[in-house]
Amino acid sequence: MKIRIKIQGALMFLGLGAIILFSNYVFPRGRQGVLNEILYIAGMGFILFGFLFRISARGYKEEKSSNGNTLVKDGPYAIIRNPMYFGTFIIGTGVVMILLGLWFFFLFWIIFLLIYIPQTKKEENVLLERFGQEYKEYCKTTPKYFPRFYYLLKLNKYISLKPFWIRKEIVSMITTVIVVVSIKIWEYIRLFKGR
Repeated sequence: MKIRIKIQGALMFLGLGAIILFSNYVFPRGRQGVLNEILYIAGMGFILFGFLFRISARGYKEEKSSNGNTLVKDGPYAIIRNPMYFGTFIIGTGVVMILLGLWFFFLFWIIFLLIYIPQTKKEENVLLERFGQEYKEYCKTTPKYFPRFYYLLKLNKYISLKPFWIRKEIVSMITTVIVVVSIKIWEYIRLFKGR
């Protein structure tokens, strides 16, 4: 994994952690009942789905073009040009659903796009230079940031997993789940400690 991606991920993780800690003191969340539980379950689903997307995209790209000399246009890359970023976005959305609630969604989305729009522009320039017209044609038919809804209904056609693909993302997936669950347990302990 590139150093830049690790640094971006670490900065987003640290920033999100600081926001979570800060928001719990500024906007303490009491018992929210059913909505809180629905957000928790949906958020975990988003986190797991995001990692599924990332794992599939990363593994598929490495298998089809390990040296970057081939433009990958099928698999997860048939439904979106940046499936790894989309997976990261879905993971972040899940974390926000679980730890921050609905009020933080738009701020998270803005921050995410401010980080990744410039990055995708840089990558597109490199791909355009490397693949020319083939990349232009690919861009005409494939969305940049969000897949079309009907593709999501047929994910099994585009998303696949192989055991050795999972190894590259398993540590970050387990770490994310453990940190989210730990923070949630800490919130519950704080909530019920005062009673």
